[in-house]
Amino acid sequence: MSEAQKTEDRRQKTEIASAVLCSMAELDRPKADGSRRILVLGLGNILLRDEGVGSRVAQVLQEKSLPADVEIIDGGTAALDALLLAQRAEKLIVIDALRAGATPGTIYRAKFRAGEKDKLAEILGGQGVSRISLHQVGLIDALAIAEKLNSVPEEIVIIGVEPGKVDWGLELTEQVAQKLPEIINTVVKEIEDAVHRK
Repeated sequence: MSEAQKTEDRRQKTEIASAVLCSMAELDRPKADGSRRILVLGLGNILLRDEGVGSRVAQVLQEKSLPADVEIIDGGTAALDALLLAQRAEKLIVIDALRAGATPGTIYRAKFRAGEKDKLAEILGGQGVSRISLHQVGLIDALAIAEKLNSVPEEIVIIGVEPGKVDWGLELTEQVAQKLPEIINTVVKEIEDAVHRK
């Protein structure tokens, strides 16, 4: 890489960092009424069948009428980018495929408080659980960054779904597709619990 290319690369990285920091500062401002946001983050690659279940759930939730302080994000595989939007969120709900060896469509729920990201790392990479995509690593890294910025949500809920097939294709397997209403109801209940605590 030439010296001119290195200089241009540094300039672009500086611009990107500046834009991210400005966005984060904007998101960090509390709402006029002092309320805190609830962020629902669907993760997954929709090109790999059941691996995309989190994104599919987020897409359905985006069509629902939810309280104004609830933000639904289809994060795809970009956990780190999406989590930058979690600034000053009171509650983060993450939906993702999680392979632990149970029957496809099995729903897992794990709850963490701010500062407990090590427990999350244990869940996503512990014995009996295999990471099925790099975005789960990205989620752990994103929480570590948020912790350093003192902006980790007070409560984090992971809703994992046991995948049936993780290979090329756009359709969820029948076992996982049949569980979509239950997964969505689980997320809505988490939202309602947070709203009623305010």
